[in-house]
Amino acid sequence: MKDLDIVILAAGRGERMVSRKPKVMHEIMGKPLVGHVLDAARTLEPARIVVVTGYGRHIVEAYLEDKGVLMAFQEEQKGTAHALASARGHLEGNDVLVLLGDVPLIENFTLVRFLEFCRASASIVFLTTDVDDPSGYGRMVMDGDIIADIREEADATIEEKLIRRINTGICYIPFRDLGLIDLIDTANRKNERYLTDICKVARTQGRHAKGFFHPRAEEVLAVNTLKGLLEANAVMRQRINERHMARGVTFLDADIYVENDVVIGRDTVIAPHCHIAGSTVIGEGVYIGPSSIIRNCRIGDNVTIAGLVFMEGVEAKEGVNIGALSRFKQDMVLERKT
Repeated sequence: MKDLDIVILAAGRGERMVSRKPKVMHEIMGKPLVGHVLDAARTLEPARIVVVTGYGRHIVEAYLEDKGVLMAFQEEQKGTAHALASARGHLEGNDVLVLLGDVPLIENFTLVRFLEFCRASASIVFLTTDVDDPSGYGRMVMDGDIIADIREEADATIEEKLIRRINTGICYIPFRDLGLIDLIDTANRKNERYLTDICKVARTQGRHAKGFFHPRAEEVLAVNTLKGLLEANAVMRQRINERHMARGVTFLDADIYVENDVVIGRDTVIAPHCHIAGSTVIGEGVYIGPSSIIRNCRIGDNVTIAGLVFMEGVEAKEGVNIGALSRFKQDMVLERKT
């Protein structure tokens, strides 16, 4: 979509993570949260992707340095509208999709459906969902699919706090409406510029913002706690394993850990309790025995790896047999004996 710019907001600290690490740099399946969001953004093939950094800027920007994105810095944390305004200098006339760097489970199909609705509506659109416990989220006050208001938790009335439909933070802003963020004020309890207030500003201009409802809340909500991080890991692990199984890889147990960037050939069989990580590439017809740990390795076709093997930074040539309890050092090359 060459007429689309994507802005990923990744400036927050994430105090509920109880960590000095920037929130978006916490990992699921071997990749930072923001890396998963970036992967989803790239599937849309936008004109450009801008990531807004803030807390822990040097850590986040070091990770993004070779990822082909533009970076903007939000020096002070003055709200989501202020964060988006920090990216304005990189935006060049396209409509804008705003994603959040702590929502790693968002999928391409969902984004495509969301954008189809947005383009048909030709208006500002926020992605919404329903949750059992809406505490902490902005409540959607709706009139059909038109947003009457988005009330942040701190400013909501008792009645509004009972609303289960919430704002996920993901939104679409036509370029003609982008200037409305400059009209958003800080008239709220947190004294911040909420991006959600663009709905109010749009109404003063005679335009309506709309809500797009997504039924699977777990896919579109942010990871806010370490418990949430654990749950996201479980969901992503299942997705990765199912993806490999669909391509002809046999998993002998659900308790197998394969990180996001691992490549595995068909007819490979993986026994229980294995941990396969990093940039590992595994060929076809490989057998990996139980409780083996393999990191950043290249495994050729028809290799047999017995159980309880540790390998890191190793290349195993085609047809090699690796015995149980073996341990191999960095940069070793294992070749088949003739």
